[in-house]
Amino acid sequence: MAERTGSLWRRDVIGWSLYDFANTIYSMNIVSLYLKRYIVEDLGYGDRYYDIPFSISMLFAAILLPALGAMSDHATRKKLFLLLFTLTCCVAVGLLAIVPASMLFVMILLFVIANFAYEAGQPFYNALLYSVAEGKRARLVSGVGVALGYVGSIIGMILVLPFVTGEMFGWDVPGFTGGGKDAAFLPTAVLFLVFALPIFIWVRERKEELPGPMSIRAGYRDVWDGLRETNKYPGVLRFLIADYFFEDAVATVIINIGLYCSLVLGMADGEITLFLIISTASAVVGSFVIGWLAPRMSLKKMINAIVVGWILALLIFVFVEDKTVIWMLGSLVGVLLGGLWTTTRPMLGELVPHDKLGRFFGLFALSGRAAAVVGPLIWTAIVYLFHPDQPLGQATIELLNLPPDAIWLPYKLAVLSLAIMMIVGLFIFRKVPETRQVNDAPAAR
Repeated sequence: MAERTGSLWRRDVIGWSLYDFANTIYSMNIVSLYLKRYIVEDLGYGDRYYDIPFSISMLFAAILLPALGAMSDHATRKKLFLLLFTLTCCVAVGLLAIVPASMLFVMILLFVIANFAYEAGQPFYNALLYSVAEGKRARLVSGVGVALGYVGSIIGMILVLPFVTGEMFGWDVPGFTGGGKDAAFLPTAVLFLVFALPIFIWVRERKEELPGPMSIRAGYRDVWDGLRETNKYPGVLRFLIADYFFEDAVATVIINIGLYCSLVLGMADGEITLFLIISTASAVVGSFVIGWLAPRMSLKKMINAIVVGWILALLIFVFVEDKTVIWMLGSLVGVLLGGLWTTTRPMLGELVPHDKLGRFFGLFALSGRAAAVVGPLIWTAIVYLFHPDQPLGQATIELLNLPPDAIWLPYKLAVLSLAIMMIVGLFIFRKVPETRQVNDAPAAR
């Protein structure tokens, strides 16, 4: 097998990194941009017909994550598992393109399968990192994958846009006639599969001594042991709970930003795509800048500042409608998104001993998926209860003397609820102790 400490331009490193590029094409186009808007705007169903299935898929992922993690630790065929989950996701998304609009249940079922398969493949993909790199080199390769992930979401939006609108930012694309939001499904599935192929062709899975027979029960026992062990390390449990609220709000923003831009801000498809491209590019910049600052500053103070920025940005989204301000906010939210993910992981790493990183990062990942269950359910409940057609919505409209068709009201209240989540998280986070940078720490596995 080739030496794993060589160039970043080796085929296996590129192949592994391109999988991040591939799967973000799915997460951006399906989860954030088109499927929910197709169900709500084109088919006329409520938000709950997307948010509840999304939460169900994330609940399955959260429940099965420990088992999948145990399988990834013990499996000698990680590529096979990853291939099966990738094909399942791509096929389910591709089938969305041919399901008649009248068969909503089938569409929802396919989405649950696709999103679960997408999440289920992550432990096997992450474990394959150590087939292409080791130690500090693995950290660098991991960073390349994250960066390519952001790039993939941008390229994926651009490549799929002509299928949806027939144009690209005002320029008519020859040979394309806009097919609507559902026309995004098949090209997204194809792009995901095409860019995922290199990991299966170029990455040679490392053969290693396994620690013993695979035990799914051991995966769940490890989660329980990890929860009990948080008492040994001051601030860890408080940090995980605070981060749960942060992730809750962020996950809900990600899946609803496209619909909010359309229904509340009145953006067209091309505008929404450009808005998300700018936000994603800002996330790349934010990740690099905040990553550069992190070794020089207190992580706790940086996270405090980032969360306060999130709260202010969400409040401005609620109370300000000037489009120039909104476009500027898109860039700010991108920076804050990249910044939050850049700072929370190393802070957890500095709160626990480095020989316990695997266990606590497993809890960290499990918390993030659990957050993605609750946040969308809160969002959809608010949108449903305060819709102008519902008694509570009508009462609120009369109380505030708003137009009777104020469809934007429940969405602004939902965004306000996300700001409240961030405030609760910040309140819990305030007693997490300061950490100090630990040099030459071993890589988390």
